[in-house]
Amino acid sequence: MIEFEILARGLYRSAQLVIDYDPTLQMPITTAIKRWMDDRWEQKLAQARQRGTSLFETPLFRLIAASAQADSTLHVTMGATSYKQYVTTREADFAAGRARSELGNPLAVCSVVETSDGFILLDKRQGVDVYVGRYHVIGGFFERHLDEVDGLPDPFGAVRREIREETGIQTDDIREQYCLGVVYDLAMPHGEMCFLTRLHIPLAEVQRRVPEENEIKQLIPLHVTPESLKAFLLQHHGNISATGEPNLLMYGGWKFGEAWFVEMMGLI
Repeated sequence: MIEFEILARGLYRSAQLVIDYDPTLQMPITTAIKRWMDDRWEQKLAQARQRGTSLFETPLFRLIAASAQADSTLHVTMGATSYKQYVTTREADFAAGRARSELGNPLAVCSVVETSDGFILLDKRQGVDVYVGRYHVIGGFFERHLDEVDGLPDPFGAVRREIREETGIQTDDIREQYCLGVVYDLAMPHGEMCFLTRLHIPLAEVQRRVPEENEIKQLIPLHVTPESLKAFLLQHHGNISATGEPNLLMYGGWKFGEAWFVEMMGLI
């Protein structure tokens, strides 16, 4: 079973990313929906306290649309939402039968991080409210006010922030960075911008970096070849987050060629 949809795919530098941002583009909320969301949020907060996991309200960007253009640019239209809207509207009893435009539909960022000696960095999700125990790449939500430059969304800055917070890797450690496209998580409905971050430091140096947060308990390195990445994806399909998997697949397509990507999409 495939838990994601690839909305756009390519290789984009920041100058090739065209963002239309309108904070008035929000999910429609009636009085009844607001009351339902408030009640469900309180339930979620209580559950998080019992589990000892973190759950807090924060303003997020909302995915409206994403498309790859013939001029080699990626166009992304964004609105505004919040983590509360996401957590409550992703529930099956709310989301069933509703269009994506009727949900919180936040936008997150994630990145395959490749060291100079050919490893990529993975982790197993812990202390989070979805996909606990699954493999994931480095990433998190795209936060309004925190991930803006001159009032505009800055997804490249957002993914660098997430990498720094979760691994201690600094901007100066990064050799180059690309957006590989935009995917949609069908299981926990939201959009995600997928990146490739290539470092000019080796794995041993990465392992000496000190994360700013304690979200990742242990970085899991994978030495990447066409065979090792294929084996990892096939062995752990169903145990990788619904956005981490397409990020790895698009990375493999960039690194090993379109034939590798097409074969893998057929196998999973």
